[in-house]
Amino acid sequence: MMFNQYDYFEGIKAQLPQELTDIHRITGLRELEETLENIRNLPEYVFLAEDDDDGYLSFTQGNFDNGFRTFHIVGRVKVNDSADRVRVQKNCMAMALRVFKKMMADAHNFGDSCYGFDRSRIDYRRLGPVVNNYYGYSFSYVMRDENFKLEVNGG
Repeated sequence: MMFNQYDYFEGIKAQLPQELTDIHRITGLRELEETLENIRNLPEYVFLAEDDDDGYLSFTQGNFDNGFRTFHIVGRVKVNDSADRVRVQKNCMAMALRVFKKMMADAHNFGDSCYGFDRSRIDYRRLGPVVNNYYGYSFSYVMRDENFKLEVNGG
């Protein structure tokens, strides 16, 4: 069963209310901007989970589908206030670390909601300014699907 990032975050929303209060499903950075433009009551922080993912297949030590997953956490910054930008970015990073801590806790055993989460490398990059003076980070990680099977017919 493939990992559905958005459904997972919706499912743990009550356990991480500060991080996942305002969660949105998007398909990329363009939709991130459109989503921020369309939010009526601008919250201080917004969590955006991407639906689509890329990845790589590995056949060297079994059949694995390694899918890259990405989410973004952004916060609203006061205009022309670099100290506020630093504060918001620090908060976004701290929020992401709490999300990853929860994911690690949910990844221990086969059948757990995040089984296959590869914590050996998590990439991040700064975002901002984006619509309405939001700054934050994008986070990408690998979710390994060990149930992926390649059927080979013939020699």
